[in-house]
Amino acid sequence: MQITNKKKNIIQLLASVLVVLFLYQLLQVFHFRIDLTSEKRFTLTENTKQLLSNLEKPVYFEIYLDGELPHGFNKLKNATVDLIEEFGSYANVNIEYRFVDPNEQLNPKQKEKLLRELSERGLKPTSIQETSRDGSVKQKIIVPALFVHDGKKETAVNLLKSVNGLSADQNLNHSIESIEYELSMAIRLLTQTKVKEIAFFTGQGELGEYEVADFTASLLQRYKVSRATAYELSKDYKRFDCVIVAQPRNEFSKKAKYALDQYIMNGGKVMWLIDEVAASMDSISAKGMSMAFYKPLNLEDQLFKYGVRINPDLVMDVQSQLIPVQSTATGQNGKYVPAPWYYSPLLAPPANHPITRKLNMVRVEFANSIDKVGKDLNLKHTVLLASSEYTRLEKVPTPIRLDIVGQKMEAKDFPDGSKVISVLIEGKFQSIFKNRIWDGIDKVTYKSESVSNKMIVISDGDIIKNRVRGVGSNIQMEALGYDRYSRKTYGNRNFLLNCVDYLCDDEGWMNLRSREVKLRLLDKTKIREHRLYYQVLNLVLPIFLLLVFGLVWHFIRRKRYAD
Repeated sequence: MQITNKKKNIIQLLASVLVVLFLYQLLQVFHFRIDLTSEKRFTLTENTKQLLSNLEKPVYFEIYLDGELPHGFNKLKNATVDLIEEFGSYANVNIEYRFVDPNEQLNPKQKEKLLRELSERGLKPTSIQETSRDGSVKQKIIVPALFVHDGKKETAVNLLKSVNGLSADQNLNHSIESIEYELSMAIRLLTQTKVKEIAFFTGQGELGEYEVADFTASLLQRYKVSRATAYELSKDYKRFDCVIVAQPRNEFSKKAKYALDQYIMNGGKVMWLIDEVAASMDSISAKGMSMAFYKPLNLEDQLFKYGVRINPDLVMDVQSQLIPVQSTATGQNGKYVPAPWYYSPLLAPPANHPITRKLNMVRVEFANSIDKVGKDLNLKHTVLLASSEYTRLEKVPTPIRLDIVGQKMEAKDFPDGSKVISVLIEGKFQSIFKNRIWDGIDKVTYKSESVSNKMIVISDGDIIKNRVRGVGSNIQMEALGYDRYSRKTYGNRNFLLNCVDYLCDDEGWMNLRSREVKLRLLDKTKIREHRLYYQVLNLVLPIFLLLVFGLVWHFIRRKRYAD
């Protein structure tokens, strides 16, 4: 009898081992995971899965976020590693990673050299404050970034997102939300066989190469960038993936309008940066005043046909950039104080769209208001940038005086409510040349309606313009969105890059920027006020529950074996 039971137990053990081994081999072939989080934070999108399954070469991640890190950065590091390992589950090639601690360099000169080299290659070191046990505070440099390699090429990924107005925890949480988008973008840049091409439209006095140099440099990390006239655009409407019309100063000819119109009808994407009012900050700075006047560009009917109207006015906003104003009398030693320059609004991007989600404030200057026009049900309008509720519209012509900064303004002086500065239009566009007679229309290739398309209209050209100083070999360009007085860099560059990415995105990658990981933080005020209560609760309650469980189990056993 004992031998029979022993054989039976051995057979059961062997059967269990075989079942476990079979399940293990099965799970190696069939990938299976369950994501129980409400926001599905550990679930990759179908686009990412498809990208990984199509990889033909191994991908290597070189992570510089390592060493002794604060808790928040450790969360960012762990989230990055978790996602890379998840990538490996869906890829048909090896996905490998390694850590590099830049603070391991014992020699300060070697460490400084390494950090400089990383910065030149595109990684952004950041400085944090550490408080030791003795209460002393010291600065520590960390590199929350990584390189992605495929053996021949590399691309840099900066993991840390920094949005003014958000707490450190919120910024780290936003960084975690963005990891899949950033890493998938890096892999796409490495594996793409055809680089998309962006063109700056020229011929109507648009901004020059130096004036858009900073934004061009950012575009070149992802796209090929060219400059194209109406003639070059019309030769091949499929060549450029997006065309940027950056602050034209001269009227558009029919040929230029036709080239852009047919480019749009053939599926081309356009980002319009249009000023309908001429105003010069240089004249105001030099003379104390300047005249702002309406300067139409012969684009009004075309934009109207596409569903928007840029109004001949200037948007003044209480939420505006500060500029230095001399507070002492003329001839005395200059003393400057900050004062609001209402003609340069600071716009808070809304959080409900992939283009604008979690961006810093965007600075514009002498912007116009935009209205939606027409009743075309095929077009969808989405506001990307708008002024605050305390806005005033100045109709032109009007003098702009520098001394307005010294006037005491109240909320009642800004009665016009929020005004649209930038709008995304999606849908099927109607050609402006539909039912028109003109010799320049090519009857063979002409299209009167576009395929499903999209464009972005921004009523300010200065939003893309970087400051240029010097001439010839001494020319210098400031960073786009950088304010010398406050030493802040506004979100202009990231906003415009997101605009171009969205326009060129036909596969829905930008939707990854809408991913939200809920931040479940403890109430620090409540913890401080009831610290003793929570300490006692956490220490006593588990012991009490164990005692109760032990007594109940003892009672059950005693009753069961009483007989």
